[in-house]
Amino acid sequence: MPTSPSNKDTGTLRPRLLVTMGDPAGIGPEVLLKALQSPLSSASITVVGDLKFLTALARRLRLRFPWKRSRWIDLAHVPPGLKRGKVSAAGGRAAWACLEEAVAEIREGRADALVTAPVSKEAVVRAGIRWVGHTEYLAQKFSARPTMMFVTRNFRASLVTTHAPIRSLSNRLTVSKIVETCRATYQGLQTQFKIRRPRIALAALNPHGGEGGLFGGEERRLLLPAVRRLRGKVAGPIPADTLMRETAEEKWDAAVALFHDQALIPIKLIGWAEAVQLSLGLPFVRTSPVHGTAFDLAGTGQVDPRSMRAALHLAASLAVRGRKIR
Repeated sequence: MPTSPSNKDTGTLRPRLLVTMGDPAGIGPEVLLKALQSPLSSASITVVGDLKFLTALARRLRLRFPWKRSRWIDLAHVPPGLKRGKVSAAGGRAAWACLEEAVAEIREGRADALVTAPVSKEAVVRAGIRWVGHTEYLAQKFSARPTMMFVTRNFRASLVTTHAPIRSLSNRLTVSKIVETCRATYQGLQTQFKIRRPRIALAALNPHGGEGGLFGGEERRLLLPAVRRLRGKVAGPIPADTLMRETAEEKWDAAVALFHDQALIPIKLIGWAEAVQLSLGLPFVRTSPVHGTAFDLAGTGQVDPRSMRAALHLAASLAVRGRKIR
């Protein structure tokens, strides 16, 4: 049941953020508690998690428990003997129960945005849950095809493929998949960032954009046909090293990267600690910190909460944005 010692925000215009605690054996609960040490006046926050567990963790880490800054949906799913820093089915079940409750809240219209702390795919599988991650589950529940975008400061990049071996890229990439990602990026910039005419460019796959086929034929075979199909909404393909520099200099509102490291290397160089993952294509705003469960750091007090704090701020910003369109 919801617990809210101080929540008086139901009549305000502040966006309503749902935040899940993530796997209790990982660093998700800790970065959440640390992020909530600083007030987020721009949003009304509801935390979905095990209240007894989070209270005890805050006390152990010598953190103030943020009673007055948040509303709480108490799900007592963390067993007393759970070992922090270890992958377990119990941790996977507890994390997933939070996500399911958050989805129910969104379906009932009681939230404008969702911020998810990290889960362990291995723990989720051990728990016998058919989904391996947040995004797949949300895609099915809301009949959507989310596109992964990373945001740090003024740099944005979306991904055509995610965790794919480099050797398989030429076979995994298709014209339709590239077009779909570019369209999702364009629409996301319009609907969530309120950019009227987004400036988007597609990264090339091969060095120097393939040099007319000398270094690979994917640009001619896949990328140029995709760009032509998009009818002027996307530029490129542009050599990835040039495109990422130009995006960092804000020549482009977003880059479309073909694989994981094309986007994540500049993200980590530009502002890893403040980076956020954003799921485009869902009927609500969904963000998450870019790090994982980091079991080896759980309970040490050494974790950095800036990515979680950035995820909260971005979710709040996108949830209210829309009155002024550039």
